[in-house]
Amino acid sequence: MRLLLSLLFALLLVGCQVTDKRSQSLVIGSPTDKPKQFILLGAGRYEGDLTFALIEQGFSVKPIAVTQGVTELETPTRMVEYKKAGYRYALKISMTHDYAWRCAFSGAHRVNATLSVIDIDKNETLAILRQVGPDGSCPPLTPVWPLLAKELARVWK
Repeated sequence: MRLLLSLLFALLLVGCQVTDKRSQSLVIGSPTDKPKQFILLGAGRYEGDLTFALIEQGFSVKPIAVTQGVTELETPTRMVEYKKAGYRYALKISMTHDYAWRCAFSGAHRVNATLSVIDIDKNETLAILRQVGPDGSCPPLTPVWPLLAKELARVWK
């Protein structure tokens, strides 16, 4: 019985030594301006968590792409269109779920999250960030959302 309790205690101590995995990032394009304003695409039920983490890092996030234009006839042969609303850059989140890896004391599970920074005007991917971790509270691990936001703040300067 003592051996079983000792093994169980040792297993719990080893489990507490788990640390966050480092984010992977790849910057493909380098725009001249890097505003901290994004439209969020594809976050689903995690939209609030990711938006909160991004705002903590100083980003401005719109949940939907709103684009309006005003067209003006400048000369009899030339029409000019002005963009009235919307951001130029979008964040597209995609993830795969690993339900076999569950947190012991919460309902969270592991996700492999990929965050892409997209230039909407040019239809180009400018950066890709990947993070593996829990989708919610799972001490001592940090959920993927603050880690992704910190990594985006690091590469998007």
